[in-house]
Amino acid sequence: MLVIFLIFFAAGWLWPGLLGAGPAAPPVPAPAAAGETIPWPYFRAPDNVTLCGEPVPLNDPAVREDLDREFTITAWSRYQTTLWIKRAHRYFPEIDRKIRDYRLPADLKYVVLVESDLLLKARSSAGAQGPWQFMAPTAQRFQLRTNDVIDDRLEISTATDAALRYLKDLHRLFHNWTLALAAYNCGEGRVQKEMAAQGVNDYYRLSLPAETERYVYRIIAAKIVLESPGRYGFDIPPDQLYSPLDYDEVNFSITKEVRVKALADACGSYYKAIKRLNPWIKGATLPPGTHILKVPKGTAPRFKEAYQRGQIG
Repeated sequence: MLVIFLIFFAAGWLWPGLLGAGPAAPPVPAPAAAGETIPWPYFRAPDNVTLCGEPVPLNDPAVREDLDREFTITAWSRYQTTLWIKRAHRYFPEIDRKIRDYRLPADLKYVVLVESDLLLKARSSAGAQGPWQFMAPTAQRFQLRTNDVIDDRLEISTATDAALRYLKDLHRLFHNWTLALAAYNCGEGRVQKEMAAQGVNDYYRLSLPAETERYVYRIIAAKIVLESPGRYGFDIPPDQLYSPLDYDEVNFSITKEVRVKALADACGSYYKAIKRLNPWIKGATLPPGTHILKVPKGTAPRFKEAYQRGQIG
């Protein structure tokens, strides 16, 4: 009996299909034909680039190499850059309008991509929050509310206004955009200190924290790829881009705390929809005060009627 068992065991091990047991062997890929090569695209950065109207000195080999690093990362970060392009289609139209209103360079819109990947609830390890990554003291300096129940840093419209005002102030201080952008990243005090110590007033020749030294190059790389995404292999069908959010705005005052669910009920919507449109509401309630609330498109009349009837508080 032992001999028979060993024979059948060996047969099952050598030929699993014989006994109907064991997994099928994985298919062996066919060998490549002799001399066959697999084409791999190479993406070349432009030879001439500007940022906010200022030329990037690519004749300097160090500058060219530093830009090439960030450009290569952006061009080959397929999943992340794809999401950049999709989210930009949603948020850039409003950001562009605001940039024009402030009479600032259109390239500033790429800052928000590098800061947060255009995620409204982005949070850094240092505590910066929102699409423009404001620290709390800077946010308060530009009249953004940051408390236990409300955080305006997460609201794309008000945060963009504050960021553009800050960038405008920084440009007024440094008189060029690369230094202004460096200061946005590491603080104007740090940039001024390094300029004084090194006797240099050129971002491309200034030694700064490692993150800040990469920061402006990352913005330039984002601009290069997003201005001509198809050239770098990002052929995204238009119907796959994220549409701008469609909403109404209602302005109202309340004298007591109101649940977000009550706000949703007032416009015939639901809790998650209101929270998604208004990420600046941190919890499940809205505190007393005057607020501008985004509600689903077409629901503002219903909300106003509920408010006038005292159904909201």
